[in-house]
Amino acid sequence: MKTMKVNGAVRTMVAAAIAVGAMMWAGNAIAHVDYSFINAAGGSASAPMKRFGWIDATDGNLGDSHQVSFFAFQLNEDSLVNITMTGANELGLNPAFTLYGGLLPGQAHDDTGFDPLNPVDGSFNKIASPVDNGVTQDAAGRVSPFRDTVNIDFEGQFNALGSWSMATDSGAWSVIEYLTHKNDTAGNESLLGYFLPAGSYTIVAGGAACTTPGADCTGPFINGTISLNASPVPVPAALYLFGTGLIGLAGLARRQR
Repeated sequence: MKTMKVNGAVRTMVAAAIAVGAMMWAGNAIAHVDYSFINAAGGSASAPMKRFGWIDATDGNLGDSHQVSFFAFQLNEDSLVNITMTGANELGLNPAFTLYGGLLPGQAHDDTGFDPLNPVDGSFNKIASPVDNGVTQDAAGRVSPFRDTVNIDFEGQFNALGSWSMATDSGAWSVIEYLTHKNDTAGNESLLGYFLPAGSYTIVAGGAACTTPGADCTGPFINGTISLNASPVPVPAALYLFGTGLIGLAGLARRQR
């Protein structure tokens, strides 16, 4: 009987450890960049986000990247893409998203101290700098064209209407380039027939229902869904004709010489 009790206690401890680990993992997924990858040929993914997460990143002090979700896809050919975001509108999400070229490092997060375009130290304190205007260097000799950390207290690094960067605790860093965004209606959003060259892309999605992260806007995380399909675009015949025309002009010039 004693052995059975010990085994039962061990099983209880193991189960508790697994539960704690799962909670830590879930929290980490929200707190760091954790991409949901979507098949460009036709796929979708859902992830949790806040009602104010996207719209809060459209103002001067940017937004907290913890309040949105990150999606990624890869195009092997130049393509026309259709992107649709749906959400639980009855809970007041009001879906909105931004499309960027490139990818952020996995597990990147706000204010790491390793981001050369985000001058903070290891304690997340602003580093002294006259003005981070894209020309002036900060105390560490870095230039910050995206964030004026001297004059503005930023909520985070997420820029819904422009390019931005992020780094990991180990120093991996990259910039994603703003392409376009969708926040046209109080309901679901679609970007249809948008041309993209082959490459990797990021979609950052969140809610546009609340303009401030006040108590009445925070609420629970609500799942939003990104659906995607891409149609490869062949080289237009016009480019072929343009190329042959240039060859003909070159031959005519040689004959005239």
